[in-house]
Amino acid sequence: MRRLAGPARAALLSTLACCATPVRADDAAAASQSPLKPIVVTGKKFAPDVPDAVLQERVETTMRADPYFFDEHVTVTVKNGVVILEGLVFDAWDIVTATRIARKIPGVKRVFNDIELADSGD
Repeated sequence: MRRLAGPARAALLSTLACCATPVRADDAAAASQSPLKPIVVTGKKFAPDVPDAVLQERVETTMRADPYFFDEHVTVTVKNGVVILEGLVFDAWDIVTATRIARKIPGVKRVFNDIELADSGD
């Protein structure tokens, strides 16, 4: 961008000055007193209330169906939509996988992970 110098700059400034509309503080105060339109926000419940027995069955079925997760030593308990995972796994990644599986089930409100990692004996 090139800078204007001398007469060109003076001509531009005088053009802007003659076309500018002055604003007074009183005008701004009057404009701010105009009535505002109300904003209405509506929300929808994301997860439907699902019975605990149904949630438990869904979590267990999904864990069993995962080909990379060995669910034999993991128990699932559900109380008021909160999933509690307990048991024993052999890899730290299985703890993450179990939590991920439980969280993706519709209706699950929260997941508590009480799974222990088995000692490899090394």
